[in-house]
Parts: sequence; C-alpha cells; structure tokens
Amino acid sequence: MAVPAAARAAGPGGVAPAATSAANPFGLPGVGRRPNIILVLCDDLGWGDLGCFWQNRRQAKNRLLTPNLDRMAAEGMMLTDHCSAAPVCAPARASLVTGKNQGHCNLRDNAFDAAIDPHMTLATVLKQAGYATWHIGKWGIGGGYQSGTARTAMACQAGFDYSYGYPAHLHGHSYYHCFIEGQTDIDSATSHSPVLESYSEAAYQAAGRPEGFARDQEPGAKAAHWRRPVPNDEARFVYDTDLFTAKAKALIRAHQEGPAKDAPFFLLLCQTAVHGSGNRQVADPDIACKDVFQVPGGPYPALRDDDARWGGGADLEGSAKATPQTANTWIHPDFRGYPTASERRYATTVRRLDDAMGDLLHFLKVRGLDRETLVVFTSDNGPAGEYLAPAGLDWVETMDSNGPLRGMKRWAYQGGLREPTLVRWPGVVAPGAVSGLPCDQTCWMPTFAEAAGLPAPAHTDGVSLLPTLTGAGRQLAQRLYAEYVDGGSGRGFGLEQSLREGRWAAVRNHAKGGKVELYDLEADPGQARDVAEAFPEEAARLGALMAASRIPAPRVPDACGAPTHAQTAAPARDALDRAAVPAPIGGAPLRPALWIYQGDWPWVPDFRTLMPVHEVPPPRIGAVMRKLPPRGCGVLAHGEIEVEAEREVVFEARGGGGCQLWLQGAHILEFEAGDCAAGRRYAIRLGKGRHPWRACLTAPFVTLTADGRSLL
Repeated sequence: MAVPAAARAAGPGGVAPAATSAANPFGLPGVGRRPNIILVLCDDLGWGDLGCFWQNRRQAKNRLLTPNLDRMAAEGMMLTDHCSAAPVCAPARASLVTGKNQGHCNLRDNAFDAAIDPHMTLATVLKQAGYATWHIGKWGIGGGYQSGTARTAMACQAGFDYSYGYPAHLHGHSYYHCFIEGQTDIDSATSHSPVLESYSEAAYQAAGRPEGFARDQEPGAKAAHWRRPVPNDEARFVYDTDLFTAKAKALIRAHQEGPAKDAPFFLLLCQTAVHGSGNRQVADPDIACKDVFQVPGGPYPALRDDDARWGGGADLEGSAKATPQTANTWIHPDFRGYPTASERRYATTVRRLDDAMGDLLHFLKVRGLDRETLVVFTSDNGPAGEYLAPAGLDWVETMDSNGPLRGMKRWAYQGGLREPTLVRWPGVVAPGAVSGLPCDQTCWMPTFAEAAGLPAPAHTDGVSLLPTLTGAGRQLAQRLYAEYVDGGSGRGFGLEQSLREGRWAAVRNHAKGGKVELYDLEADPGQARDVAEAFPEEAARLGALMAASRIPAPRVPDACGAPTHAQTAAPARDALDRAAVPAPIGGAPLRPALWIYQGDWPWVPDFRTLMPVHEVPPPRIGAVMRKLPPRGCGVLAHGEIEVEAEREVVFEARGGGGCQLWLQGAHILEFEAGDCAAGRRYAIRLGKGRHPWRACLTAPFVTLTADGRSLL
C-alpha cells in the first residue's frame, strides 16, 4: 500500500533515514509497530497558561500550576512555535481535522457547525493504515445545528468509527449537560443538549447493531452514521473534563481487551476546557450554583498503581460524579486564596485539565501502552476572557495567559495563534527536548501518516514533523498562513492575515488600513516593534506571499470540489478575492524539473518526502511523461509561467490519475486518482511576472495545462 519508506528523507536534496523494516517502516528508534496516537485538543488554552511554557517563570501570587503537563514536557518535547491555523475555534478545528490551512479550507471564519469537507481527514488517513479511530468531546464542524445546513460531516461521517461528546458547537459552552424528555431537541444547539454517542455505518454493524441508536443520513451526506443520546445516569453532573477522560480510558481498555487488540488506535480527544462555560442555553438547569466559568464538584480521584482496570482517576461508574448541590462549587485548595472568583475558577479549570492529562498518561503506563503511544497535547487558539472579569485582554494579562506574546483569541498575532504544544513518545522523542521549529496544526496529518507507515499526503498544507520529533531525516520547512474575518475581538481588525516564514511574521489587518506589519520574532517575540519601514523589501516580499497563499473561499469547489462555508461578509476579503495574485518579489528563474517515483500509494503523496528513482532533464520532460507506465508511478514537477501583463489564466487537469497543483502558495487543483476523470478547471487572475508552480501527480497521468498549453 505504501511506498517502501526507505526514502523518507528524501525527495530532491534529501538525506536517507535509518534502516527500515516492514514492522518499522521509517526506521524509528525503539519502535516495533505503528504507534497508537492520542491527540488532545483543548479549547482557548493560552501559550502562557502552562507552567513549563511560562507560569513557572512568574512571581505573581495568582500563578497557574500544571505539574502533570510539566512532567509530560520533561518526558517529551515542547514545540514552542507551534501555531493554530486560525485565532478562533471553528476554523482552527476544521484546519486541524482536514489538514488544510485557512487559505484553502472549505470552512472559514467562526462558522458554527458548518460542515468540513470529510473526504480526507486525520481519521480517514489513519484508517488507511488499519487504525481504529475515535473522537471524544467537542465536534462542531459537521453541519446542522446553528449552521442551518444538513449534517454531512459529523465525526462518524468523516472517518471516525466512534464518537462520544457534543456534536454542536454551542454545547462546548457548558461543562454540565443533561437530557430532558420533552425539552431537549438533539437537533438544536440552543436548548439543553445531551451528550451524543455515535458509530459509523461499518462500526455499528461490526458492534452487533447495539440498541438505542437511530440511523442518520441527511441530504448531501455521502455516509450515514448511527447516534443516540447518552443516558443521564452516565453523564449527568459529571464535569465534562472528567467525563471525556474517563470515556477515553474506557475505550482504550475495551480495545486492548477486545478482538481487534492488535490494531493500533487513533483518539482525537477534544476537551472543552478552558473555554468560558456556564451558558444557560445549554447548561444543566438543575445545578444549584449558576456561577459562570464552571468548576468541578469535588477533587480529582487519586491515581493508583495497583488498579490494572482503570489506572486511577475518574471512571464512568461515578467516582467523579457530583450532585446538584456540589456541582460547580469546588475550588482547588492551591487557589482558594486567590483574590477574585474569576482567578479561582480559571486556575481550578486549568488544574483539572492537568489532572486529567496526568490520569490519562498514568493509565497508559498501568496498561502497558506507554511506550507504544504517541501523545500530542495542544489547543485550538489563544486565550480568552469570556465569562471572566476583567474581560478581554485585561483578563489575559491578569493571568499572563499569553505569556510574552501579543494578543489573544481572535487576534492574528502570536498570542492568538501560538499554542502550548507537547509531544510524548517514549523511546522515540528524546525527553526534555525543545524545538522552536515554526509549524502549525496542519502538520499533524502528514506526521501521523508517516508514523503509521504511510507517505505524507500532498493534500495537506502541513509538513511532517517526524524528522524533528525523531532527530532523523530532513525536516521540510513550512510557511505558516492564517486568515480570519474578525468577529468579536473588539478591535475591529476586519480581515486578518498572518504569514510566518522563519524568523519573520507579517500581519495585515485590512480594516486598519491594510498595511503589512513586519515583526522579527527572534528579536521581538511579543511583536511590539513593527520593522516594516526598516526592512521594506522583506515586508513587500511577505505581503506578496500573503496574497499568493490562499484561494477565495467561494472558489474552493473549483479547486477541490468541496462545498464552501465562509459566514462573515467582509468587503476587504471580497476585494482581495478579486485582485490579481502578485508574482513573487525577488528570486532567480525556476528551471523546469521533474522527478519520477515508483510505488503504490493510497493518495497522491507529497513526493518531496520520498526518494525519486530518476530525475528528468528539461528537454526530455514531455517525451518521458508520454512513456511513463499507467500504474505504480508518480511524478513531482515544478516550473514557472511567465505573465506578460495582468490577466486571467485558466489551469486545467484532466485524466484518471491524481493531481495536486500548487501555484506559489495556493493549492489551486486537487483530486485523487479516479475521483475526477472529467477534469477540473481553475481560473485565477495573475499579475505581471514569473509565477512558480509545483505538481504531484500519480498514474494514470493527467494532462496539466495553463491556457491550453501543457505545463509538462
């Protein structure tokens, strides 16, 4: 199924990796099988909220404490410059799951419950490698609910075998929910909502068709799923950080003891902490304490080394269940002296998340899964002041939740984008390691694919982080692009764009005049000094790259066939969508080149990470392409087109193979082999100059043209 990964490192200019085998396809040290993978995604956790990132440096009396996450950092790697793809929830989650940044994702802005394109996700990629795939917690990117559209991309319609949690976005604005007969409408995000449990069609059949589930396949959905409300006696009055952690342990235990125990698993655990909570539209009405920013009903259960069943901590049998009187009342003893209720509640919520992570990691050790499991911990966007006092940036700065960084949630500065990210993989990731590699959420799709023994998909905007994590192979660099139409920052940014390349970060807020701001993050991580006037060439270069790193949201169907969702009207974005894409500033002409690869891949690979079998000199490219075999073959090609004056250029791909075509940083055509035999066209207005392109193609090969002339 996968190309022999002997070539992980390579592509043109690559370096060969360690010795490989069928059981250890990427030569990872100390690994005898594909790892289990757990990706923990928090909500609104700031870069500065963790002790190991920032709080341990503070002398303030209201310091946050995260001993378990600090231990995870000591046992693994801190990614200090890992970013979200957007500074707010829904688009960040969409980009994480689909591997597409906000210049290419079909879901943009904070479009509650709009549906992602489910054809290639973290889960569908790992299912190709034989993984059991589970989602727990918040989803909110599947359609239905507040979007008013059909449910077409719920978790179990997007590659997950099983899901347990909140299907709608607004459900994540409370930590206590219940099902009320006659009041609850599970299709509404504005009423008291239950937790839902779901199976994919295939997983439901494999599970023996359990009772209580209803089949759901609304118009436009390519796959059905089965779902049911979770009974109150299981979930009610359980703080959802505890509930979701307990469910994660139950799933892992059942899998380890079940008939498919030899298959690895992938768990996407989406905690709602530390988002503002207590929204009365969705919170359990019977809880006596109505205070917002909800806290647990008691201490986290103590961990035990002699409990091989659970490994300690909360479980679904009720050890962490509160009562209507105790729910939302417990403050951690370390924080009871903090001066305000907001500080006490926030610190308790962060610490509860830390306790849950300590429980999960302890459970893996007790169950003997510690060294077989890759665990990633991160968040969706920067910190927020919702439901807290003082509100907004004042709150963030009161707690130092953004550390030395500028801004917060909904800001396209580092405080809104950079996330506290930890990776733990004993025997593979060196303990105590720290990496300042600029990277973002879209990197997890290619990273997990390679860890599972498959090539990185060319579908994604990310690059595999496996070389950084393992210390072996050549690490590709990533240019980080983010955009968002401001809705709620209070600063009136309008269309926000951010682009990072190495030490440089460019920011453009179109409602603030649209000037490109430039920051040297090595010298000024807090983005206090705009140096665009001191480095005008660099500001101009990155400003042009910003414009060339995206496709308009309404044009996503032209590029990849997916429905598009961009809910916020923005005249500046409309103008940017219509404007000509500028040619790159500076740089030598790009010589046409083509490399040939052999293998059998489940998708079009990012051939830059594989070893070519042959490089074709420019005069022979067309002739060689016509003679390539119809199976088991792929090519990486690049070149440039010369535009004499600003005009529209039509790119077209047609044929039975797979095609991924990039123009500068814009992914303008994409489909897998057999998905688009009738071809696809993309028209784009280009400015005068040379425009570089890159294509990854698989046999049987497509014809690839610009204005009818072959690019190959």
